[in-house]
This record gives sequence, C-alpha cells and structure tokens, in this order.
Amino acid sequence: LIRDIVVERAAVERGYVTPTPGRGQGLQALLWRDLQRLRRFPRPLVPLAASVVAPYALDALGLTTVNPFVSGLILVVVLVPFLSMLRVLTRTGGLARLFPFRTSQVRTVAMVVPLLLALVWQALTIPAFIGITSGGTERTPLDAALIAVVTGLAGWLGAVRWVTAKKPDFNTPMVATASGAVPPGLIFNLFRGLDMVALVTAPVMLGGSPLYSFAIAGIAFIFLRGTFNMDEMKAQQEAL
Repeated sequence: LIRDIVVERAAVERGYVTPTPGRGQGLQALLWRDLQRLRRFPRPLVPLAASVVAPYALDALGLTTVNPFVSGLILVVVLVPFLSMLRVLTRTGGLARLFPFRTSQVRTVAMVVPLLLALVWQALTIPAFIGITSGGTERTPLDAALIAVVTGLAGWLGAVRWVTAKKPDFNTPMVATASGAVPPGLIFNLFRGLDMVALVTAPVMLGGSPLYSFAIAGIAFIFLRGTFNMDEMKAQQEAL
C-alpha cells in the first residue's frame, strides 16, 4: 500500500513524459512497452546492480548455507520495481480484460523483463556460490551455477508473488493488534514473497538436489501466471 502511494507521488512530481510509439503486435507490443518503460526510467537498475554484492558478502561472512535464501530475499526487493505492468494488470481486472488474451498470457509477458534481469544477476553471482570470496572452493562450477539459478528463480517468483497480492479486504473481521485493528489479509501479505523464496531454496539449503528446487519453481510459476484463474474460468463457463 505504501509503495503504491510513493510511486503515484513520484509520477505526479515527474509531471509528464515524452510519448513514444510502440512496436509489434499482440503480446509482443506489451513486451516492447515494458522494455520502453525500463529505458525511460532506468533508476531501479542501480539497486539491482548493487544487490550483486550481497552473495559475495554473505560468502565472505561464512553464511554459505543461508546464502541462497538471504540473496533471494534481497533480489525480491530489487525486482519489485520492474513489475509495474504486472501490478497494474493484477489490481485492475477491467483493464486486463480489455486485452484479447488470456490472463495467463498477459501475466507471463509482464514477467519476462524481470526474468531476463534475474538471469543476468545469476550469471554475475556464480563465483560467489563457488566460494571464492571465503578463500576456498566449496562447490564445483556446475553446482554453483545451478544454485545461482535457483536463487535467481526464487527471487523472481517471490517478487511476482508479492506484486500479485490481492487488495486487503476491510469487510472481513479484523484482528486486534497493538497498532489497532488490522485485516488478516494485510498481515498475510507481509509474508508474500518470503514464503516463495523459502520454498524454492529449501532443497539446496538442506543439501538436496537443485532439481527439486526447479520442480517447485515450475509448479509455483504455473500458479503465479494465473493458469488456474478461477474468475476467468467462471466467466468462460458462464459464456458457454
């Protein structure tokens, strides 16, 4: 909620932008718009570049085991600004229905640019997962590359889950806290993203095969892209 207010105020302060024509047709046009948005406002690239240092710092401190989890959480934070289109289309169902595509298709396209940035992040952090910062070689280059990919996917999926969180329902019974009455959905939203990172990185942190993490990430991607969107399936059923 706070981030939405901050983003809106920043846009108002900016005032206007130079209109830029789009390119392509269909889903390619949406992807091109996301790339244009990144070129127009590249400021989020600075935190993303700075986050590359995190795995190296954790490795130097000897936190090899929890390195994928902590680095994944940091990646969640720096990838959220690149998911503005997904945020708008998720929160504005009427706008998403204007496109002649399924919800899963629109969501997948909105996730492509952050995924590409996460892949670059993964390639730059492979030496950290090998263990060169701590003065040793704790993993083979192949194992380090797989763990780097797992960490990048965990951060990417965590950012998607955080962005696609539903609005808090203030009509539900409130939970009494020290700060006043709070809707339960708002409390659960605080853990969105963190749960996804923990779920994907758990196999590698427990010494298991990265293949389990890839399987979990694949299942999470299917649900996050809206393949089983109940509202859309209900609308199709009514139309039939």
